This record gives sequence, C-alpha cells and structure tokens, in this order.
Amino acid sequence: MLERAGQPVVAVSGSAPEGQPWHVEVLTDDRAAVELATARGLRLVVAIGAGPARTRLVRELLARGLSVPPVVATTATVSERSVLGPGCVVLEHAHVGPASRLGEAVLVNTAAVVEHDCSVGVGAHVAPGAVVLGGASVGDGALVGSGARVLPLVTVGAGVTVGAGAVVTAHVPDGETVVGVPASVRPRAAPAPHLSGDPA
Repeated sequence: MLERAGQPVVAVSGSAPEGQPWHVEVLTDDRAAVELATARGLRLVVAIGAGPARTRLVRELLARGLSVPPVVATTATVSERSVLGPGCVVLEHAHVGPASRLGEAVLVNTAAVVEHDCSVGVGAHVAPGAVVLGGASVGDGALVGSGARVLPLVTVGAGVTVGAGAVVTAHVPDGETVVGVPASVRPRAAPAPHLSGDPA
C-alpha cells in the first residue's frame, strides 16, 4: 500500500511470512525500528491489528517525538474536510466522508465506510465492509465487525464489540457486545457452577 502511494519502505519490524520474504530489511523488534527511525528521521507506520497494542505503540512513538502520520491507500477516498489522527490507517477501497474525525491509531479496514460527520475514537477498528453512517459515533477501542452497520446518529460506546453483520439501531453502552439484526446486547456468560465437593 505504501509503495503504491510512492512512499518507499525502508524496513519492517517482525518476522517474514513463510516463503514470502520481505524485500527490505527485517528488524528483530520494535526497539530496532525506533532506533533506525530516530537515527534517520524516518516516518513510522504501525500495522498491528489489535487495537490496544496499536494504540499503545502509536502513543509511545509520539511521546518520543517520532512521526507517525496517517496512511491512506491510493484506492481509498478521504474527504479533505475530514481529520485523521496520527497513526490512522485507511486501507484499500475504504471511504471517510466529509467532516468526520478519526482519533489516533484508528484502523478503517478494506472497503469499510465512515460516512460524513462521524466520530471514531482512539484505537477503534472499522472492520472490512463495515459501515458507520452519517453523524454516528464510535468510542475509543471499539470494534465494528465485518459487514456491520451503525445507523445515522447512533453512538457506539468505548470498548464495544459490534458483531459481524450486525445492524446497530440504538445507542450501545461502553464495554458491551452487540449482535444481530437489529443488534441487541449479547448476555454475558454466567459463571460456571461449583460442583459438589469443589472448594467454593
């Protein structure tokens, strides 16, 4: 994605996929990447799917004064009137509409849509094919699952998981998991009962 956008990749941190070696230097860990970026004044892209780890690393890099700019695929569309925070990644065929705001370390995945006037919180992930419609809000660290829909003006709280294919028609409180059409809160699993003779 970076190379198609005309941005040369100098190195990656992590192991190469089996049988598909990287064509650039592979660094042993993130510390080596930070040292290289610091020494050479390089920009960094955090390509970690897990929201908490992605957010933590982006914030650590920013605290060190390193550059972690938003990255947008050449096939994606991002309105000039939208705001992307540091460390955001907008992947292939995704769309971010006018007057939308994405916090730090947001991932808008392949063919996902964040429509006009939306707010997407720090470290949130809008999964492939998911749609966040006009004026909706997605909280910090939330996941809008693949193919899910968040209807206009609906608020999805911090840490919420919206199941794949769900249609969210009403506000979702922080930390809940919602599934289905229309989406409803999935009951939390009850603790397993103690068997006779087991210590309580």
